[in-house]
Amino acid sequence: MNTIHVIDPFTIPQPAWLGLDTDGYRRKVFKVVDQELFGSEFLTGGLTIFEPGEASSLHNHPESEEVNFIVQGSGEVVAESGERTPFASHTFMYIPKGVRHQHVNTGREPLWLIFVYGPHGQVPAT
Repeated sequence: MNTIHVIDPFTIPQPAWLGLDTDGYRRKVFKVVDQELFGSEFLTGGLTIFEPGEASSLHNHPESEEVNFIVQGSGEVVAESGERTPFASHTFMYIPKGVRHQHVNTGREPLWLIFVYGPHGQVPAT
């Protein structure tokens, strides 16, 4: 049976902390949809919160396209070449399949980034 789900990310029983062992890469990830959560056939999605100065690792999703929406905060997305592109609240970014990227909070407030990618892939380990 197909059911519509309204999801509060802050009620997820086990949000993931990433980058705890590497300075500058600490962030909290609330994965809300994937194969295991609600049986999504194609998509993985959730919310990542970066404190000021924190970043993801340079990573990719080898077989997945990604769309991000910035709920609040600002930062830069860094390409493998080192090119840095700024982004602000209420903007989207599209990352093609396999493109290495890094999200960096360059602002003075927490950065809330919604991610959706498909087909399924792994959230980076760091």
